[in-house]
Amino acid sequence: MKEYQTVLYEVAKNVATLTLNRPTKLNAVTEQMTKDVWEALDQAERDSNVKVVILTGAGGNFSAGADLKESMDLPSPIGDEPSEVYRAQLETFLRVGLKLWDLKKPVIAAVDGYAYGVSADWVFSADLAIASDKAVIGEPEIRFGAAPATLMMPWIVGMRKAKELLYTGDSVDAEEGHRLGIFNRVVPQEQLMEEAMKMAEKMVAIPPSALKITKMTINKTYEMMNLKQALDYNLETAISMFFLSQEQEFAEASRIIREEGLGAFLKGTQKV
Repeated sequence: MKEYQTVLYEVAKNVATLTLNRPTKLNAVTEQMTKDVWEALDQAERDSNVKVVILTGAGGNFSAGADLKESMDLPSPIGDEPSEVYRAQLETFLRVGLKLWDLKKPVIAAVDGYAYGVSADWVFSADLAIASDKAVIGEPEIRFGAAPATLMMPWIVGMRKAKELLYTGDSVDAEEGHRLGIFNRVVPQEQLMEEAMKMAEKMVAIPPSALKITKMTINKTYEMMNLKQALDYNLETAISMFFLSQEQEFAEASRIIREEGLGAFLKGTQKV
């Protein structure tokens, strides 16, 4: 079985579990992680023994979102505009989100702790999501003049609440996320993976072709409302927003992350 640098991959009882594995960095998403997640999802899709996929994170967090230290230090090859470097990063984030969306097998996001930014987008792109009672999810990007990498939130929570959360950068806890329809259920932290596996095992008992066709049919309903075109449009506007934002806002976010750590920055994004 293939091993990945930033993802743990295991199969048991016809369920593939993909674990984001940078716990000392709150599982922050790097370029390598986007590659690893996409390839692990592809491996699960090609494995006839796998009927359902669980996506989770190690060390008590799903993911704190994009590794901002890496984002700030992205190299710009000679001749490349900064916008093209940023575009390439956003496209890798979107590529994983669409892989989750298009996967021919159900994907369950098992969310503990932080699920911020691009990782929140991945939760929204999964078919189902189960949260621990310690989960917190949100899109804080606007607080440093950026936009979500993948604008999936409005399709999950509806326009009014999406505007509130995306205009403020506020996050919501597990119970509020459940009320909004982000999470199918909330369970005690120590029971998260057990409950995710129970949910997966129910689907394992269903004929795979029935699951595949049902997923494709439901997703096609949203695609007929131009979901994928909207995601493409968001990518272009995210690039524009990033380069039109005030440099001092991004610089302050950078200072906090570099001097006080990612955890300090994330604390400032939580809803009061």
